[in-house]
Amino acid sequence: MKTNSSKISALWKDDSEICIKKRLFLLFMFNFSDWVCTLSLLRTGFFKEANPLMRDVISSVYLGLLVKAVIPLILILFAVSKIKDADKRQLLISNNIALFGVSVYFLLNVYHIACFVAVHTIIK
Repeated sequence: MKTNSSKISALWKDDSEICIKKRLFLLFMFNFSDWVCTLSLLRTGFFKEANPLMRDVISSVYLGLLVKAVIPLILILFAVSKIKDADKRQLLISNNIALFGVSVYFLLNVYHIACFVAVHTIIK
């Protein structure tokens, strides 16, 4: 019988096409939620954009939408269209890149949640 940790480990290492596509979609969603949360936190006046490369992008809603939604969506759709032609090694590399991106954006979204809690604590 498999333990929960071995099931999680097996899911983590799954480099099937469908699994990578799901991870790329999750990466897109975390990236988009990062943008929405960042805008929300900036509007409170308690926070500033930490990434110097994104400061100008975030200041424009249209440029932010382009950089955080449109371009990533186009790149992910392109990657998904190429997955069917990928060999095992390319799938493994794609899986690792997607997992890294999902992990980073997951942590960033957890940070945003903590910031929202902090803001609501300060306001009350």
